Amino acid sequence: MISKVGLIYTIYRWEEKELSRAFRDRGVEVKLIHLEEEPLGIGVKDLEGPNIYIQRSMLRTIAPIASAAIESQGFRVINRSIPTLIAQDKGVSLSLLSLKGIPIPRTYVTLGLGSVVKAAEHLGYPVVYKPTQGSWGRLVTLVRDVEMLRSLYEHREVMQDPRARVGLVQEYIDKGDRDLRILVVGSRVVGAMFRIGGFVTNYARGSEVVAAKLDPEVEDLAIRSCEILGLEIAGVDVFEKRSGGYVVNEVNPVPEFKGLAAATGIDVAGIIAEYVISEARR
Repeated sequence: MISKVGLIYTIYRWEEKELSRAFRDRGVEVKLIHLEEEPLGIGVKDLEGPNIYIQRSMLRTIAPIASAAIESQGFRVINRSIPTLIAQDKGVSLSLLSLKGIPIPRTYVTLGLGSVVKAAEHLGYPVVYKPTQGSWGRLVTLVRDVEMLRSLYEHREVMQDPRARVGLVQEYIDKGDRDLRILVVGSRVVGAMFRIGGFVTNYARGSEVVAAKLDPEVEDLAIRSCEILGLEIAGVDVFEKRSGGYVVNEVNPVPEFKGLAAATGIDVAGIIAEYVISEARR
């Protein structure tokens, strides 16, 4: 019987509290590892107790590094470091998904202003311009003409972080005012919701959420996307086109699930806890 699980985090949000509750309800002690307070040795055995950890850091720069450090000590982390690193980069993850036949929005990766403008010309306006890294829809912009696109690029060019210049220009998918967030745990879909709002539909930014019943085609897309990227727990964002068909927009390796729990009534934390416990027993 597993007695302890490690929970790696940067902010102790609703999700982390619910996960702690779910593990404790199952008789499993939770070792909290706050990454701003606890250093992690690389190849140095400085961790004791749990032999399995769940990665819940909301900071993209630290999550894969922390997972890799814990893995270097011989421990199991969900999700693993390399899949997390790959999934966090939208350009890399979309490339791998497309290579394996997953439908995605037509997308160009861009660096300089010239490439940004040419990408938009290839796709035709309106286009979506966004960074390769990010969450909650930050800096994701619907662009209707070249003047607006130039202005956006010039704004990002002066940012302190040079990664802001690396962007994706995508075709605009007419999906109405909603999209799908699907949660996959251990190669099965455990729940899905429609996020209803405007152009950006993130629950954290105030979108309405309602439970969604999925076609087998969409379930298969979500599961295959996670398997291709090597993710065990992930939130898959899918657009349903008005003209018919689906595209995978992105896959989140550290998904928030407060909205899904509210929309469906599912004990998401309990399902995740059961999966982690089952993996620890292997």
